[in-house]
Amino acid sequence: MALKVGEVNHLIVNRKTDIGYMLEQGTEEVFLHNNESLHQTLKAGDAVDAFLYFDNKGRLAATLKEPMITVSKPGFLKVSDVHGELGVFLDMGIAKEVLLSHEDLPKNKAWWPRVGDTLYVTLKVKGKLVAKIASKQEVKLNPENDLEIKKTYKAYVHKLGEQGVSLLTPDGHFVFVHHTLIKEELRYGQEVDVRTTFLSDKGYSGMLQELKENQMETDAEMIYNYLLKHSEMSLTADSTPEEIHNVFGLSKKAFKRAIGNLYRERKINFIDGKTILVKS
Repeated sequence: MALKVGEVNHLIVNRKTDIGYMLEQGTEEVFLHNNESLHQTLKAGDAVDAFLYFDNKGRLAATLKEPMITVSKPGFLKVSDVHGELGVFLDMGIAKEVLLSHEDLPKNKAWWPRVGDTLYVTLKVKGKLVAKIASKQEVKLNPENDLEIKKTYKAYVHKLGEQGVSLLTPDGHFVFVHHTLIKEELRYGQEVDVRTTFLSDKGYSGMLQELKENQMETDAEMIYNYLLKHSEMSLTADSTPEEIHNVFGLSKKAFKRAIGNLYRERKINFIDGKTILVKS
């Protein structure tokens, strides 16, 4: 039986090395570093269940830490880092994070998830382990109970489309919200509160409740704190979406709303093409 990368394999300890153990299955061997052994003391002949992945140097490696997802078991993962050139990294419960490539994310980076957001993904082996946003057919969740109409539920943004947004609840229900009912710009993986409105043969539909935090106030506070440190910035309402996103991770629309709020509160002013902090 061949080793299965991206899965938990039943392996036998062959021998100990200076920094770990060699595990085997038939004629195949894989290395288990001491750091990945859960600090267990193993001996030749012991049987272990180890997850196989590729380390930072592209070498096949094993860990006894239990991953949150495998190739055969998709699931929810949290975003641990965002890299503008590569994509977003997801924490899967082991030392090695998994990448959701920029090629599988929207061109509009304002729609990219942020650190702490939650995505339901599948794990694929393509010379390395990579994540993909799961299709509706790949979501392997079986809700125990139906959603009640006119009740509010927590959900995550799963797909953004021309017609609206598809949300996924933690227990596996999809809820569709038409674009005419969306007031705030959303991003993949964002947690929202959705109120179900009706159920048809196509599934649940709903409307978004007010976000847990008033997003405009949250964005304005972030910009204000930046100005408290720097006194001024070159970003204004005329800046490009890319310039704004690179500094604050906001869409241009959200940025303009936030600085408009700060301007009305007389906390900032616009002088010589710059946004200036009004010092109290």
